Amino acid sequence: MNEYEAFSLIYDSVMDNYDYDRVYHWILDVVSLEASPRILDMATGTGKLAEKLADVGTVVGFDLSEDMLVIAYERLFEKRDVQLFRMDLRDFTVPGKFDIILCLCDGLNYLSSEDELLASFKRVKEHIKRGGFFLFDLNTAHRFESEYGTFNEIREGEGYFLTWENAFTDPVNQYVLNIFLEDDDGTYRRYSEVHEERVFRHDRVKRLLKEAGLELVASYDGYSRRAATATSSRICYVVRNREEKEIM
Repeated sequence: MNEYEAFSLIYDSVMDNYDYDRVYHWILDVVSLEASPRILDMATGTGKLAEKLADVGTVVGFDLSEDMLVIAYERLFEKRDVQLFRMDLRDFTVPGKFDIILCLCDGLNYLSSEDELLASFKRVKEHIKRGGFFLFDLNTAHRFESEYGTFNEIREGEGYFLTWENAFTDPVNQYVLNIFLEDDDGTYRRYSEVHEERVFRHDRVKRLLKEAGLELVASYDGYSRRAATATSSRICYVVRNREEKEIM
């Protein structure tokens, strides 16, 4: 898995096209929230979604990147109903169980194999309440092939500029970032990071969910209510834990 280092410092600026408001309202649309639900935000990043979720429930977030968590702490330190931890998608352990578990903004694409994805699904199963919802999304091969491909970009913002070089060799999408951050004296320091996202095919995702004991309710074309198709760039999954009540 990849850890964000220098990229964490400019992540929100570079990813300003990711509409957190839309994502937040999509969540509210597809699940019925009970009063003050307990929410787990996996791969919480800089905490922008957790900040919105804290308005409707108690939130626990975790991320593997310590650098991302530093920014999330700065954003959320006044939110009494948010806890943050440094944990891994593959083996996280958080006290208690949750009404809703989320892993959005392609966090699960960073896992490197189906075994790792299954391990993460099994951890979700252990942490979700009976009847609880698990919402996650995945970038698709169609996105990596048709939209990213051999995409190259130079991006400039306040205090930085970067080059983004993308390469897709199915099933792995790799992007190389050369980041130049401005120091106090006006000079720039260079950082290089390589990140990889893996394609997980829809039929395999369904099988892995079933193997983990989770039930797929719906798969949508992005943050919408339209059914996912072969040309969806991002598939959003709505999953439920319908575990039967224990017989006393």
